[in-house]
Amino acid sequence: MAQMVAFGEFMPDQPPYNNPGSSNIRNVLPRTPGSYGPMPNLVAITGALTARCQGGAFARDSGANVNGFAGDATKLYHQATGSTTWTDATRTVGGAYTTPADGAWNFGIFDQRIIATNGTDPIQSYVMGSSSNFALLSSGAPNARYIAVNKSFVMVANTTDGTNGPRPQRAWWCAIGDSTNWPTLGSVTATQVQSDAQDLLGDGGWNQGIVGGLSAADFAIFQERRIWRAIYVGSPAIFAFTQVDSGRGTPAPGSIIQNGPVVYYLADSGFFGFDGAQASPIGDQKIDRFFWNDVDQSNLFRISSAVDPLNKIVYWAYPAKGNSGGNPNRILAYHYAMQRWTLIDQIQLEVMLRALTTGYTLEQLDPFGTLETLPYSLDSRVWTGGKLNLAAFDITHKLGFFSGANLAATLETSEASLNPNGIAYVNRVWPMVDSGSAMVALAARNRLADAVTYSTPVGITTTTGSAGVRVSGMFHRAQVTIPAGVAWNDAQGVQFDARPAGQR
Repeated sequence: MAQMVAFGEFMPDQPPYNNPGSSNIRNVLPRTPGSYGPMPNLVAITGALTARCQGGAFARDSGANVNGFAGDATKLYHQATGSTTWTDATRTVGGAYTTPADGAWNFGIFDQRIIATNGTDPIQSYVMGSSSNFALLSSGAPNARYIAVNKSFVMVANTTDGTNGPRPQRAWWCAIGDSTNWPTLGSVTATQVQSDAQDLLGDGGWNQGIVGGLSAADFAIFQERRIWRAIYVGSPAIFAFTQVDSGRGTPAPGSIIQNGPVVYYLADSGFFGFDGAQASPIGDQKIDRFFWNDVDQSNLFRISSAVDPLNKIVYWAYPAKGNSGGNPNRILAYHYAMQRWTLIDQIQLEVMLRALTTGYTLEQLDPFGTLETLPYSLDSRVWTGGKLNLAAFDITHKLGFFSGANLAATLETSEASLNPNGIAYVNRVWPMVDSGSAMVALAARNRLADAVTYSTPVGITTTTGSAGVRVSGMFHRAQVTIPAGVAWNDAQGVQFDARPAGQR
């Protein structure tokens, strides 16, 4: 009798037997509710920064030109349209920057101005179309770790200034409509232009990040153990601040990633989505326990995140145990439309981000090789300016896109009882994968207490697409592998040719 067992959602927190998902789904992406597709490799497309990337952002100027920005410990960089080079755009007054190893550059965009902040140096500004280097945003602005822009305001969080010193629970915003105007707090001038600050006091811990423009909040400020929302109400209060989650914030600022009206983040209890009013779990009983057992908790500050809007997937890159130098070596991918997870574990990187392609003419492709050796096909979105792409800086400090050859994929079925009345004998399986290079191995055991041991992987025949195997047991599972570089589209599951083989 033939029985089909599908590849379920990556759910390693569930027990293997009758898992509604699977404990091992790697280097693939959710494609439909019933199938997975390949995960492309990261391929560098630019020159290198001089040190580890600690943040980046992309924006269009008024002429529709794409500008890339990135920062490391001591420098800020600019990438122009059609260029593969990161140009040093560090300030000319004030010397090298002092971004700490556990810190990051955060960027905001206000009209034509890119605003960059790292918590230790004065907030920096670059005007697209006219600036060559970053410069001081405003002598009145505080130093700040985090930044967001919404409703004609720039709001920063976790600040330090010459009058008050460190204020890790403070949110502070500029004059309405003017990102360069930060008048003295409490002054008549500040009141007239609606600039002010709010200390979000309590046991929530330090401010860990800020986002703007959620469906139920103009700004949301994440603390270590609390989330606040800010609603614009106009003078005299300007913003009304409310605690909306009094027991849950984030220990990892880089895990905060906004996707339109919703922001996703890592809390001490797992992964959540937040719309400005309510937080909802997205990893509970699926991957939360796996993640906390897998992550290198001494390097939580190295977590970064990005959204791929084309494929409707949120990514979190993190350093797992056994990483090299704290570099993220695993990625959790969450398809927010289908609410399905996968794991990617064959890539090392520094920072993930969502990037705009800068655009290239045919003549500008020479640095990438000949037409036969280009890292992407000529019709790839990489070569078209202004296209949103999932990107990352690799461990050589180069920006790349996930548009390379497919990674080697591994997909396991859940463990199933193919003969509810006893032992089943399996002598043939059909991997439901549109690749002739797929290999399959089976594992069978008679007790759930027994060790899981897979048979030697075998290929599929060119005639029937099946693989000959001979195993018997009470409980069966299959593992399908697809080699790196192989083209394929859909992997759905495994069909077992099983028959009863006696009572247990």
